[in-house]
Amino acid sequence: MADRKREAGSRYPKLTTLREGRKNVHGWNGEESLVRRADGTHDFEWMFIGENGGSVARPGNLDVTMHTKVMADRIGAAPASSLSDEEAIALWDKLLDGLKFRVAVPGAPAEAIAIK
Repeated sequence: MADRKREAGSRYPKLTTLREGRKNVHGWNGEESLVRRADGTHDFEWMFIGENGGSVARPGNLDVTMHTKVMADRIGAAPASSLSDEEAIALWDKLLDGLKFRVAVPGAPAEAIAIK
């Protein structure tokens, strides 16, 4: 991301980084980027990149996103976000924690199974 900022210079969108870096979600070692845009929209993303031809328990990739300030299915269209930064981060953490298989899947870590 630093390379993109440097290349774009002043044209790069003004973002406030709330949290960024590696994040393990139930054995999937991914990376997250939690930012707030200048207009107040929260733009959160977590991504895990596995191996090509992965299994159900270890897919090729997982990508989870969350946005606030959504109206009529358009990101940033609402007049304001209904969540503060702290509330948005708390919701994000709950959503990622809920990223589990309903039932046991061969090869899945125990913490990634909801019903045991």
